[in-house]
Amino acid sequence: MSRYELKPVDPSVSCAVAGWESTFGTFFAQVWLTSNDNEDDAPDYDLGCDFREVTEAKIIIDMLSEYAEIPADLVDTLNADAAREGMCEVPAAVQIMSGYAPAPIDWDTFEPPF
Repeated sequence: MSRYELKPVDPSVSCAVAGWESTFGTFFAQVWLTSNDNEDDAPDYDLGCDFREVTEAKIIIDMLSEYAEIPADLVDTLNADAAREGMCEVPAAVQIMSGYAPAPIDWDTFEPPF
């Protein structure tokens, strides 16, 4: 996992982070506002907290750009992290342990039936 704290664009943002989470195979972003009074310290905004939710680093950058200053090389850095760390196939491992392993689904091209 990689995690980079970014410089907020204004005082209403207390913290903004971006990174790569190999366990879920996703890029992620989280933003905390100074007005956050959540006792569990949950972020006000987050993206990429589910399995393979964000597969392109640019999507994270687009989301964070209104909250934080984005270093020019952040997309390249995140892509390098993803390439170096790879992706954990947790759902596949769970299915194998249970004795059932269907063909993997390509979520990037999967079209919902509705």
